Amino acid sequence: MEQDNGPPGWDASLNVGIAEIDREHQAFVLQVNELNRAIENRIKLSAIRKKMQLILEDWRLHYSREEALLRQWHYPDADEHAKKHEQVNRQLHTIMAELEHATFGYEWVSASLKVRDALLEHLMEEDMQYRDHCSAMSADSSCHAEDRPE
Repeated sequence: MEQDNGPPGWDASLNVGIAEIDREHQAFVLQVNELNRAIENRIKLSAIRKKMQLILEDWRLHYSREEALLRQWHYPDADEHAKKHEQVNRQLHTIMAELEHATFGYEWVSASLKVRDALLEHLMEEDMQYRDHCSAMSADSSCHAEDRPE
């Protein structure tokens, strides 16, 4: 892996080439790393739940911004991408619901891995598709962050 200036677990191949989106993606990796450390260090469950809730809130804000950009840039699969966001959103909420009465142990470790997998799978499979589209369209400058909606 070619290390980038992102958090541990991030490398340059994960960049989509849109600085604002790349920063948000890196923030998710950092949040998941922090969640894993919190679980490993067995901090209070209330603090772990807050970390999980923050990931959910940031995810919602991120996918709203990303979807607006994709629509603005006339990405042909924007509607399908939005459906994928909703699938990840449901996965994350299901994970949170499963943890409502969980105690430390396997459930929390498993949940952290599921969160990581859901976010990274979306990034590596779905977001790379619009990265490739924007790269191909860069000659007509259709995918620039400075063109982002207000």
